[in-house]
Amino acid sequence: MDLVNLVDGERIVSTVSDLQDFGSRAFLFSSAWNASIYIHDRFAELGLWVTYQDFQVKGYQQRNVIAVLNGTDPAAPQYLFGAHYDSMTQALLDYEEGNSTYAPGADDDASGLASTIELATVLHEKKFNSTVKFVAFAAEETGLNGSSAFVQKELAEGVLYAGTAIMDMIGYRDSDKNEAFIFRDSSSNTMAKPLEMAASAYGLDLSLTFVSGTNFGASDHYSFWLAGYPSILVIEELADGLPVNPYYHSENDTVDRLSQEQMTVITKALLGGFLELQSLHKEKTSYVEILAISTAAVVAIAMVILLYIIRRRKVVE
Repeated sequence: MDLVNLVDGERIVSTVSDLQDFGSRAFLFSSAWNASIYIHDRFAELGLWVTYQDFQVKGYQQRNVIAVLNGTDPAAPQYLFGAHYDSMTQALLDYEEGNSTYAPGADDDASGLASTIELATVLHEKKFNSTVKFVAFAAEETGLNGSSAFVQKELAEGVLYAGTAIMDMIGYRDSDKNEAFIFRDSSSNTMAKPLEMAASAYGLDLSLTFVSGTNFGASDHYSFWLAGYPSILVIEELADGLPVNPYYHSENDTVDRLSQEQMTVITKALLGGFLELQSLHKEKTSYVEILAISTAAVVAIAMVILLYIIRRRKVVE
């Protein structure tokens, strides 16, 4: 069966529900820490290598969760799918006292993280030339802290990325139309065009709007741009640069207000685009291998002919 068809919308919704049940996953609550354990275990159940990356925000211990699907070529540039798992209400964002501190964060951003976990679920038994990372970032709402800590470490270790994709709020729609905005650093971004091709190739009911440039910095993709890594942000419909979802950053951001269909088709498009990239790489590799084999064959034939000529000359002499 085609891998894209293995994407399970009900499983995505179930993951969103699980994350919602932790309540506010803000950096100053223990619920955020508990959510990180849940995410770690979900990745570990797949047999992926999983680790925490610790850092601090305003004196509170935070941690990213990083799952790794090792590639066959350690030197090949890597790929990454990621989303943040913290959630906050406007009251918490402003550090105000009040009752509106319950932030289930179903759309912002359990939806993006559920997509990331679903991609890992479908791909975990596959082997690719490049290593693929699936990352849950902490403390995005307080200034992209988790992704900033992550990319600084990757830069220090000299990790190269062929492409990265961040999903932030992909579940809400205010009509029956599935929509996604794709923010890319340049029109030649590695992961953007294959995503569009996949949406068409798989007949996905998904309208895509592409925006090129590095001005939009309201999510974790921006940390990658600042580090010089190619990245795309996948986000639901916007109006004047803001989500059309009236419930985000509130106690009403719940799973019952999200579209399973939209989250599913967006995840399928991301997966299909990634697989298209891997297919192109495989074809390129196969061509190089064929060329190498052909060259070796020509050299071998030439050597046989040369030896034959030398022997003939000796016989004549």
